[in-house]
Amino acid sequence: ENKVWPLGLGECDRLTGSGGSYSGADHRRRVRRRDRDGWAATLASVSSETNKKIFLTAVFSLLYGHNMSHVNTTDDLTSAINPVERGASLKEQAYKQVKSLLLSGKLPQGTVASVPLVAKSLCISRTPVREAFLDLEKEGLIKILPKKGAVTSLISTEKKREIFLIRNALEGIVVSQLAESITDEQIAALRTLFERHKKTLRGEAGWDEFIRIDREFHLTMASFAGLEKIREVLANIRDLMEMIGREALSSHGRREMVFKEHEKILGALEKKDKRAARKAIRFHLEKTERSLKG
Repeated sequence: ENKVWPLGLGECDRLTGSGGSYSGADHRRRVRRRDRDGWAATLASVSSETNKKIFLTAVFSLLYGHNMSHVNTTDDLTSAINPVERGASLKEQAYKQVKSLLLSGKLPQGTVASVPLVAKSLCISRTPVREAFLDLEKEGLIKILPKKGAVTSLISTEKKREIFLIRNALEGIVVSQLAESITDEQIAALRTLFERHKKTLRGEAGWDEFIRIDREFHLTMASFAGLEKIREVLANIRDLMEMIGREALSSHGRREMVFKEHEKILGALEKKDKRAARKAIRFHLEKTERSLKG
């Protein structure tokens, strides 16, 4: 279900100050008076929760041409954004905070975010937020809607398939090369990560930490193999993976299966068995992809 992160599609447009009751038709008439690409509004313009939902339904209906009566509003996400620390790059801090919300699932796929609201929450101007949005769009995490904000990327079945094709090819190279060169110290470091992974909390309370360590495990193998360019590509892909990672974890028993699959990868690396390592990583990725299909 799509959710709307309190929406501000430009400057505040005081549609109503009376707090009266309005129908969807009333809101649509107001929106129609303006050019589609020129109007601007914020939820602060509308007083009651009921009117906010009616207004958003009308807006999305006009902007996207389909029924958005199922859209919900969420008013608690701004509390997850902390004002930036002065002295650090404002763009970088905006980028990190919004990206953190995306990867943690607090901004689910299909959520609309606005530059003015993020800027206000961070206590900074809109320019660094716009710049951060541009970087996030380059990474495929959001899609910018001119004059309207940005919508978090919807990762299609085809895109998921492409992600796993790339991971299978690149991570196969990683474990093959690593199996030939891995040291006892590197094996010990991967074992330490593996043990930390197994100690993460069960259920949704532990998902963030589980996904973070899973990411670290896979990227550490690339670093140990000396394949930094491949690591960079995998890191970008892993960002997209984190957006859908909770979908995989919600699959029954997937958490324990991941541990068994990682154990097989580690075992093959310890034996310096290149063929077994490739087979283990391929099996792991196939199982992960399958868990996304329910």
